[in-house]
Amino acid sequence: MNLKSFFNPKTIAIVGVSESKKKLGSVILQNLIDAKYKGEIVPVNPKYVKQKFNGQKCLAKVSDHKTALDLVVIVVPASSVEKVIDDCIKNKTKNVIVISAGFGEIGNDKIESKISEKCTKAKINLLGPNCLGAIFPSSGINASFSDGFPSKGHIAFISQSGAFCTATLDWALQKDIGFSHFISLGNKAGLSEIDFLENLAEDPQVKIFALYLESIEDGAKLIELIQRISPKKPIIILEPGKSRAAKAATSSHTGALSPNAQVTKAAYRNAGAIQVFSMREMFGLLEVLTFNGNKNFGKRVAILTNAGGVGVLTTDLVEDEHLELAKFAPTTIKNLGKKLPKEANIQNPVDLVGDADGERYRVALDILGNDPNIDQILVLLTPQRTTQVRATAEFIAKFAKKTKKNVVASFIGGRQIKSGLGILQKNKVPSFDFPSDALEVLGLLANKEHSKVSPTIKTKRDIKIETLLKEAKKLKSLPASSVYQIAKKYKLDTPQSQNFTDFKKAKNFAQKFFPKNVVLKISSPDAIHKTELKGVFLNVNSVKKFEEAWQNLSRSIEIAKLKEAEIQIQEQIESGTEIILGINTDPNFGKVLLFGAGGIYTEIFHDTTLRVLPTADFPKMIQETKIGEVLQGARGKKLAARELIKIMENLQQLVFDYPEIKSIDMNPVIITPKRAVVVDFKIIL
Repeated sequence: MNLKSFFNPKTIAIVGVSESKKKLGSVILQNLIDAKYKGEIVPVNPKYVKQKFNGQKCLAKVSDHKTALDLVVIVVPASSVEKVIDDCIKNKTKNVIVISAGFGEIGNDKIESKISEKCTKAKINLLGPNCLGAIFPSSGINASFSDGFPSKGHIAFISQSGAFCTATLDWALQKDIGFSHFISLGNKAGLSEIDFLENLAEDPQVKIFALYLESIEDGAKLIELIQRISPKKPIIILEPGKSRAAKAATSSHTGALSPNAQVTKAAYRNAGAIQVFSMREMFGLLEVLTFNGNKNFGKRVAILTNAGGVGVLTTDLVEDEHLELAKFAPTTIKNLGKKLPKEANIQNPVDLVGDADGERYRVALDILGNDPNIDQILVLLTPQRTTQVRATAEFIAKFAKKTKKNVVASFIGGRQIKSGLGILQKNKVPSFDFPSDALEVLGLLANKEHSKVSPTIKTKRDIKIETLLKEAKKLKSLPASSVYQIAKKYKLDTPQSQNFTDFKKAKNFAQKFFPKNVVLKISSPDAIHKTELKGVFLNVNSVKKFEEAWQNLSRSIEIAKLKEAEIQIQEQIESGTEIILGINTDPNFGKVLLFGAGGIYTEIFHDTTLRVLPTADFPKMIQETKIGEVLQGARGKKLAARELIKIMENLQQLVFDYPEIKSIDMNPVIITPKRAVVVDFKIIL
């Protein structure tokens, strides 16, 4: 899809112009004039035929224009939009923006679908409906009803919320932050974030992408684009709440632990995007990336303050944002000791003490600027009797221009700091109301993941497994016998086990293990959470214990009215660490792998991590969890991590070979020094 004529239209028609300046059609017309648009503006409204708007005769309908229009902006009641679209098709219009509301957002999906289908068939690019419009400052285009026109810049801002657009625009005008493209998606009946990312990825005007999304239509494609773009251009995404599909919870452990919001977070992070959860974070990132985009965003932070208490409070927050308090080089400490008063703290955070003037800030900044152990500097100021707010701000601005370190400021106060804030803003030094806001942004930048290219998975299907899956389609989960055939095929280490309905045969099998322990548990497609059904008995090592366990399990099966139930007797794996592995199918992103602490308390501890598949990030997944520390040798006992990684690889291969598998639960997988044993294994279709 080519959007060149959308971004640079030579002719723009506005359907719904009016004599009333309060009407949106008139507002959009005036916005185009005020933006100094150089192309042809065509007013359209049958009520004002032959009347002139901006020197142009008003047309009754779009098709009255002799040539195909590049862009038509529609501001008429929802009930009239389809008729205008038909007229655009007749005119061979290339692009349409439907400002009008009253479609899918209020339940009128049929009308929205109709205009979408017609535009698609006629190869018309459709933005909206129910949107603010679009602004392209470099082309002098303001095809929106926004109150204000941003300066030229390098941010491509794409938002599903018109109100969020107007708030962002007003903030940006105050901060003097410019945009290359400013786009309101509305209901996304046509163009989406995917189309704009594809078309603007290589645009030299665009250096930063900022997205506000309330839904995702094609998660896999979005991740693919983020992986491709984010190494060159940062992509910031604010996505509130959960998508519509997140409400469909699965019955497995994995489904409970991987809600859509968590999957989305993992997908964005590993693709290289910066996900934020508030407007404050979004605005802070845009300010820093606009003014300091070429600076060092490493984790090592130096804090400079004239208030010890504020410095200490800020230091407490450094670790929360996964940053490091920079360890100063010996020469830095030596020079600070020489230049600063004896009362000053020359360690990080540097406390210049309460009587610090602008010169003292300048001296300290120059010394910190030469320290190779510092990546970012946060300058704090509180107004005291001897504080030189203006002079300090000027010194910070001069220093920020000459250093490669990312310098941001937080002047904390009210009336007395206003003059300093004005100087910082004039000189494009990012400033924050509170140190916590600054550290949030520094942390997001420092911890941005590098985009990872997804591995290619070659698939190979086996007719025996296909048959097992087809036969089990009507069941909630695959029978244990089928599961263990699949486990064997994919080289998964499982305990010796067998399923029984006959008491005598079961007892004879169990006695082969005595006096070693065996486990007795319910095996049924309906038995997802066995513990809740009192469906597991451990440490069975005698006939007496076996008989008790068998009777109790038989009673549980009867009470729960389980279908196709059997009792599984399994070799008990002794003294290992329990983990959970699982795969769930996310409606937006596809197959998702979960790893973490396993056993019956999995959903309480929530020590888990996720990856959208395919991935090769298995070792890092283990490192991200607390249970991973145990596996890597905490307390001097190293466990079979390599064997665990092999299971993760094979599990990924299984769901790519058989995508009809919706969910897999392995809980627990017991990790011993030499084995990674899949003790409980469920496949849900």
